[in-house]
Amino acid sequence: MNPVRRFAAALREMRWAQVVIELALLIVGILVALAVDGWIDDRRDARLEREYLGRLERDLDQNLDILLEFVEFEGRQVADGVMAYRALRGADATDRETVAEAISHLTHRRTLRLVRATYEDLLSTGNLGLIRDSALRDTIVKLYEETERTTTLVDRNNQQLVDQLFTLPMVDSGLVAPRFGANLPALDAGLRSLEQRIGVPVDARNDRLWTLAEGSPEWGLLANRILRRTMASNSTGAQAEALRRQVEAAHDAVVAAIARTD
Repeated sequence: MNPVRRFAAALREMRWAQVVIELALLIVGILVALAVDGWIDDRRDARLEREYLGRLERDLDQNLDILLEFVEFEGRQVADGVMAYRALRGADATDRETVAEAISHLTHRRTLRLVRATYEDLLSTGNLGLIRDSALRDTIVKLYEETERTTTLVDRNNQQLVDQLFTLPMVDSGLVAPRFGANLPALDAGLRSLEQRIGVPVDARNDRLWTLAEGSPEWGLLANRILRRTMASNSTGAQAEALRRQVEAAHDAVVAAIARTD
């Protein structure tokens, strides 16, 4: 028989209903498998999203504590600077030792380092897209961009305005001897312990400043340096406070997102 005729005869004899049913079952099976895989992937992504959100919340909690301590430190520095400047300019009658201690405090500064481990993980793994809320993603990205900018500014201010323009000239001038105290609790504890070990008191008699006349050029130069140093702390504290408020808003947004996943 002609091959074409044999093929045509085979087609006429084929059970088309059965073929259609088997094909439909095959398609349904594929669709079900794809749906199950998608459901599993969605469940996995939702679990990972919640884990990341929880880690972000913890990081932001720590950053709020760090920023609060930093802002309070800069506030105490500003208060010391204002008091010392007013005393040197004759606006307030403050005792010499209190002024000397305040000036010594101003030679200290605090670095700002914030926790960003979870954010770095999200970037390096490409998992930032797991956070489904696009507004929250944008908030987190902008926050850590601002964090990097602020910490860079703090480092620059510490190096230039504090170290180079205040602390080093103060050390070289010998106008005020270092005191065993600081506006940073951890540093203050260490200095107090060192003071006890040394056992030799430091007071206004160790300062060259008080041997000079109040109208001397050294007094005016020191007052100007203190004013510039105080301005630096005031500016740095304001930047840190603005960042703290931004971190607080991001923290609240993350907490709200976690609540929506429960």
